[in-house]
Amino acid sequence: MDDLENRVVLEIKNLSFSYPDGEELLSGLNFRLEKGCSAGIWSPNGTGKTSLFKIITGLLKAKSGEILLYGKSVQTEEDFRALRLKVGFVLQHPDDQLFFPEVIDDVAFGPLNEGLSEEEAWVRAHETLVSLGIEHLEHSLSFELSGGQKKLVTLAAALSMKPDVLLLDEPTNGLDAAARKRLIEIINRFEGEKIIISHDPDMLAETCSRFFTITDKKLSEIKAPQIHEHRHSHFFGAEQHSHN
Repeated sequence: MDDLENRVVLEIKNLSFSYPDGEELLSGLNFRLEKGCSAGIWSPNGTGKTSLFKIITGLLKAKSGEILLYGKSVQTEEDFRALRLKVGFVLQHPDDQLFFPEVIDDVAFGPLNEGLSEEEAWVRAHETLVSLGIEHLEHSLSFELSGGQKKLVTLAAALSMKPDVLLLDEPTNGLDAAARKRLIEIINRFEGEKIIISHDPDMLAETCSRFFTITDKKLSEIKAPQIHEHRHSHFFGAEQHSHN
């Protein structure tokens, strides 16, 4: 095994996926996530970004292709269960991921599935909430939280598993400026590898080292988002202003 293969954490080989009606969404897609890499994916809606995450974690079945974690092929449901202990997936919509009444139960759920005792899982969950600065939400009812709080709780649920890799689907979508800034800081503190789907190029520029888009049903690497100036007109344009 060469040095490059030793550095590869997650690899996708020649992956194809079709809808039940036969329409092909992804075709011959290849990707390597190396140690220390944070990959950002931007592409229009409907190009298969979320489906790709679901295929990686075994929630959707590919038509063909191979997924490897640390060089080992992931094929059976048992293999995918083992992968999900190492690869944390944070869904775009928190309400799809939070299903217990209290926050602490959602965050402790993963560690319990790992085989930790109830006491150990609660300690792990509490420590994770503390690390994110949201321990005060521990016994809050999930459905009463704000959108930003729910995003942080779903991230805590993933981090409580101590994953090697994070898959984040539109993590800053719908957040106000303060919540967005806080979430970016937390993402940047994570020491493992990351793949982030987002339509927020500024966030991707702040959190990722490589950038990709889906074109022709495949992942293609693109250059980093760039700040640039352009001319345009709008009402009150002569007054001092900024674009957020």
